[in-house]
This record gives sequence, structure tokens and C-alpha cells, in this order.
Amino acid sequence: MSRKWLLRRLGFMLLVFVVALIINFVIPRLMPAGAIDLYTKGAKLSPDAQQAVIRKFGLDKSVMEQFWLYVVNIFRGEFGVSFAFYPTRVSTLVFRALPWTLFLLISAEIISVPIGYFLGVIAGWKAGSKTDSTIQAVSLFLLSTPLFWIGMILLFVFGYQLGWFPLSGAYTIPPRYPNIFVQLYDYIRHAVLPILSLVTVFGIEQLIMRNTMVTTIREQYVLIAKAKGQSPTKVKFNHAASNALLPLVTSVGLRFAMLVGGSVFVETVFSYPGIGKLIFNSVLNVDYPVLQAAFLIYSITTIVVVFLLDIVYVYLDPRIRY
Repeated sequence: MSRKWLLRRLGFMLLVFVVALIINFVIPRLMPAGAIDLYTKGAKLSPDAQQAVIRKFGLDKSVMEQFWLYVVNIFRGEFGVSFAFYPTRVSTLVFRALPWTLFLLISAEIISVPIGYFLGVIAGWKAGSKTDSTIQAVSLFLLSTPLFWIGMILLFVFGYQLGWFPLSGAYTIPPRYPNIFVQLYDYIRHAVLPILSLVTVFGIEQLIMRNTMVTTIREQYVLIAKAKGQSPTKVKFNHAASNALLPLVTSVGLRFAMLVGGSVFVETVFSYPGIGKLIFNSVLNVDYPVLQAAFLIYSITTIVVVFLLDIVYVYLDPRIRY
């Protein structure tokens, strides 16, 4: 990994970050309802009180002045005060919700990646067979089904009909736990259905692994391993699957960042207090500061993940040189 590549890559990341800052500032202000209308005209406030609200939130400033303050505050680590939850600071809301979303996403990745990996290896190794067709059909069906619909089905069957899991929230209210084990059990029971909803997108990893395996098993080193009399399991996993892993790593990294979009629907369906639910409420309340903070975190996460993937490639495949 050369210094020239590293500097060029960091420069590109900085450019993407600047573009993300601009888009992050513009998108909330393109929403149909304006913050001024929501916080002044919808309430029975006197003209003086309305002007006081406008000045308090800085809505009387021009767009360029608001953008300049937004950029300055971002580099100071200051996201401002929430419009909808005034006077709570945006950082408090975001970092209160972030651990819940990370818990869902990381748990879903830990479960879905091995499932996608092994099903992809099996389907690729038996390409064209009934096993391959069945796995492909299930994966495509789950991928084509909206996450919120899957979440609603799971909620109706396992939460409402069978009563196995709670219907909403991340913990029992009021939270009275005799010990930490009971607390963890309660957290897990509330998270099972949201995690299962996110796990259903394992088909992405499965399809990528399967297609890469189909190409890899035709390589000369795989044919030589078979000719040497090595067991099918060893050839399948040690030679074919290990060399077909690189595209899967790319998918896992990018999907982790993209799952945030899915978490908005899942957390809303289950009333789970994560970033996705916070974004949904902020959209309804035209809460610019919270939306900007949440989207900025996701933008930074995606940029960092892509950069880390480039570094991981070097260790997974020695042939790659930057």
C-alpha cells in the first residue's frame, strides 16, 4: 500500500464527505412542509411569539447563513437543538438511539452472513441442481419482499397470535430488573423479531457467493485439487470458497451501511427506539437538526466502511497492490 494511493484515497474521501455535507443540508429543506409553517402557523401563537420561535431556531436567517452555521457546527461536533424535542440536544437523541440500532444491525449481520455464505457455497457447488434452484427461489422471494411487510407478518404471527415475543419497544416498561441476566433476557426478547426481519436479506450474500463459486470451481487449481483426490468438502471450502470470498466481503461491508435504510422500516413497525425510528419521527416533525445529524453519521459510516474494505482486500488477496 503506497503513500501516494493513501493520499489520493483520503482526498477522494474528503471530496465525498463535502458532497455528503451539501446533500445532507439540502434534502431536509426540500420536504413539502417547512419548519416555519410547522412550528408557528400550526399553533395558536401570537405574532410576537411566532417571531420568537423563528429566531430561536435560526429560521430567520438566509439559506447560505444557515449552511455556514451548519458546517461550522459540524466541525465543532455540535449538531444543535432538536426542533421537536426542544430543548434536548441532537447529540443526546442520536447517541441515545444509536446503540439500539447497532445492536440490531450487528446481530443481524452475525446471523445472516454465515447463512448466506454456506447457502451460497452449497448452491454454487451444485449449480443447476434442485438444491440450487430451491435456494435461489427462497433467496429471491425474501429479497423481493419489503422488509416492513416481513416485519408485520412476524409481529402478527409470533407477537400477536402466539404471544411469544413483545409487540413493541426495546424493553419492558417500567424497566424493573432484579439482575442483569433478566435485563439482557428482556432486551433479547424485544429484539428477536426486528433482527429476524433484517436477517431475511441474507439472499444478497447468498447470490453473490453462489455466482462467484460457479466461476471459481472452473479454475485450474480447483480441478487440480480434485485430481489429487482431496475430499469434496476440502475442495469446496479450502480451495473454492476461500478464493470466492472477496466479493462477499464487499457485500457485507456495504450492506451494513445500507441496512440503515431497512432499519427505518423495521424499527418503525416494531416501535424500536433506534436511529431508524428517530429518523421517521424527525421526518414527520420536519426536525432539520436531527435528520442532518442522523444522515451525516450514515454518510461517514459508508465512507469509512468503503475505505476499510480497500485495506482488507490487500490482506485477503496478496495479488492486490495499491
